[in-house]
Amino acid sequence: MEEYQVIIVGAGPAGASCAKALRSEGIDALIIEKDEVPRHKICSGILFGQTQVLLEQYFGKLPPKEMYCEPKIIKAASILEWKRNKDFSSYLWEIPKNGHVFPEEYLNVWRKDFDAWLLNETGAPYKDNCMFTGCSLHNSTLKLEVSLKNKEKQVLHCSYLVGADGVNSPVKKALNGTSDQGGNEVVIYQTYYRFSDMGNLKDAHWYVFFEPQIGDILSCVHRKDELLTLCVGGFKGRNLKESMELFKNFLAETFHVVLGDRERGEGCIIRQAPPFLGKGQVLLTGEAAGMMYLNGEGISAALDSGYQAGLAIAQGIKKGDDVLELYRSKTEEIVNHVQLCSRKLHFFA
Repeated sequence: MEEYQVIIVGAGPAGASCAKALRSEGIDALIIEKDEVPRHKICSGILFGQTQVLLEQYFGKLPPKEMYCEPKIIKAASILEWKRNKDFSSYLWEIPKNGHVFPEEYLNVWRKDFDAWLLNETGAPYKDNCMFTGCSLHNSTLKLEVSLKNKEKQVLHCSYLVGADGVNSPVKKALNGTSDQGGNEVVIYQTYYRFSDMGNLKDAHWYVFFEPQIGDILSCVHRKDELLTLCVGGFKGRNLKESMELFKNFLAETFHVVLGDRERGEGCIIRQAPPFLGKGQVLLTGEAAGMMYLNGEGISAALDSGYQAGLAIAQGIKKGDDVLELYRSKTEEIVNHVQLCSRKLHFFA
């Protein structure tokens, strides 16, 4: 029988951070991931100031140089919102937390490599191509059902389960019968294009546009090595491939950007929903718990909530304390900041 003290579903920043905390406390943990590692994941791949602080605090370092794209740094002052007939103004993507002001030089990384590096830094064992399909409780032991790439079914056992598996969390669905906790939901579509000319756009900048004919939320563009990353989004029902074509035309006509071949595209869902931390022996963290900061920034909240989940479980195992109550206490500041960011949201067109 394959048994662990803790099983973490999801190998992103929340899952890795949780595993790092558990391993530092000597707790046995397994990470399972439905995709093959390393895997592409839709994200701007920008490490904001708070993310950098948390990486130093929890992992003792920032990512190595091979993780970075050019331009390596995008300054907070170089994230600009364009308004018709008003040119550009600063766009705020991070605010102080409890009075703490974070570094304003943001790091431009390849998200696929960053997540794989975080996972490796945990020192925890993991199974990729391993999809969580359900769980049940038997005499205080959780029985997990998983499906492997070859369709083989396996059963794993643990004392605690952590859902670090994103906004449409299967772990949350197993708890509640649904992964939907309400809130605004938008679909994001991101595409990478080669380019021959950035036109009037400056390098080492990140540009944000609110054009309702293109999308229901912000559209944005910035450079990653030889590619321009274009992002659009909308409520369910909007044709985002059509939105992407409109955005490409907008950039060409308004700013003389010359795009070349499409490298790849990817999509995801973002939901602004009230935080939900879990139930019983199951904790939720990162986007699965509704942890998201200003205008959809999720890595900082994932790292912090994941680490606090790990510490709560470790303390519960060692001292017999109520793990969910510990987790609520440890994430109070995070939840408060999530709520503050929600009130200051500037995301929808």
